Amino acid sequence: MSQNVNYVVNAVILLSASALLGACGGGGGGGDGVSNVGISASDPVAITPDNATEVASATFEATDGLTGNSEGVFGVLPASAGQFSAAQINVIKTIIQQTKRAPVFLREDGTGVAPAATQTSQENCENGANGSISGTFNDNDNDLTLSTGDTVSMTASNCDFGGVVMNGTISISNVVVSGDEFSPPYSMQFTMQATDFSVTVTGETVVMSGDGTISESNSDGFNVSSSVSGNGIQITAAGETLTLTNYAIVETGNEATGEYAISINATISSSSVGGSITVTTDVALSGIGSGDPSAGQLTCVGANSSSLTLTVVDSLNVQIDVDTDGIGGPDETLSLAWTAL
Repeated sequence: MSQNVNYVVNAVILLSASALLGACGGGGGGGDGVSNVGISASDPVAITPDNATEVASATFEATDGLTGNSEGVFGVLPASAGQFSAAQINVIKTIIQQTKRAPVFLREDGTGVAPAATQTSQENCENGANGSISGTFNDNDNDLTLSTGDTVSMTASNCDFGGVVMNGTISISNVVVSGDEFSPPYSMQFTMQATDFSVTVTGETVVMSGDGTISESNSDGFNVSSSVSGNGIQITAAGETLTLTNYAIVETGNEATGEYAISINATISSSSVGGSITVTTDVALSGIGSGDPSAGQLTCVGANSSSLTLTVVDSLNVQIDVDTDGIGGPDETLSLAWTAL
């Protein structure tokens, strides 16, 4: 994976962490004042030995729709999250890529004259007969690139780029950029708002609405840090509806060694488990390359003080301790392979 692609992807990979953590939603994070009317957490669900595996695994199948599962250096879940039929769809990455493309296709500078600060345009997509993407790029400093103070809004209508078909609206604000992404140190942050934004690949569709503040940085060309936080995101894919509210996910990694560490605090509501669970990352999940995490621990708390503690044994196995009532130690311990989740 090239260095510039990793810059785009780093923040996106964070949400693949929620593919293993997400059904264990929790309190934490928060957005930057973006309102999401209609996106809220469902009632907590009780955790029992009977549903513990489903609770721990539900978000594998739900959040792959946000991030896919084949991101290369920081691909956390390829080995164990492949069952989800929309696993190759990456909604967040698509949004970031289109945001970085906006200064190119939403400007009118064919005459060589510097464009006005605000440009509105429409572009035929790669397969022009099959759709278009239109929007507004407010170039705050007229530098023809995405930079601090710029804003972007885009609406896609059956827009086909290389077999990735997009529909819906996204808007980008609160952009802060420092440095050059091709010559670190570099950092970027922006707030996104999506409304019924969908991505379709090979007949599978993921639909997302909600907000998130995405930040990414690269200090020296190797050590990267990314975070995603927000008030709420709701995705629907393959019959599964997943809601992340008041969430914050943080990842650090080294592009030279492939080492990564991920933590999440969020409230996750999953239709497959029939409610929400709270999650706290006790020890960041860490691993190397495209393998599953080899260390780390998280705690999920459900209704009636029930809880689930997932402890990573190694890159192949996990241990799940279930406490049904919050009194005393675990009522049952499950030893599972990552592939069981």
